[in-house]
Amino acid sequence: MRLSSRRLVMRGPEAGDIDWVTTELQDLEIQRNTTVPSPYARADAERFVHNANTGQQTTFIITETGQRAGAISLHLHDKRAPSIGYWIGKAARGRGIATEAVTRVCRWGFEDLRLPIITWSANVGNEASRAVAVKGGFQVEGTLRLRSMSQGALRDCWVGSLLPHELRDIP
Repeated sequence: MRLSSRRLVMRGPEAGDIDWVTTELQDLEIQRNTTVPSPYARADAERFVHNANTGQQTTFIITETGQRAGAISLHLHDKRAPSIGYWIGKAARGRGIATEAVTRVCRWGFEDLRLPIITWSANVGNEASRAVAVKGGFQVEGTLRLRSMSQGALRDCWVGSLLPHELRDIP
């Protein structure tokens, strides 16, 4: 599966991505703001690549001009609404890559998968993730107390959702 936008190509993770994922996820900011294992080992990256598109999730490596920038996943859940998750490597932050990737994956979810809603969550304090979600049209609905596990601790998280007609076009 491949998706593309104005400047990004999103493709499934491959074995050749394992070392890059391992290196990028040494970033303590990613570990603090996501549910990835902490500390993050090469075996974790191997599992990530192996399980990326199995079960009820579709994961993409985000690339810009052939360079890896981050990862994004759309999770389909049996008993709750679909959700999106993403991280961007340190060198690629601040250039709108996450916003462009989120809007493209959400558009695919709404148009091709016919999803009625996509949800988002981020640890309280992850202002970058919140800004990406809001730019894409997500409505921040509130704060859930101690609902996100990160670095071995339960943390409060912000939650939001996006309906098809709320998705914003990113120029």
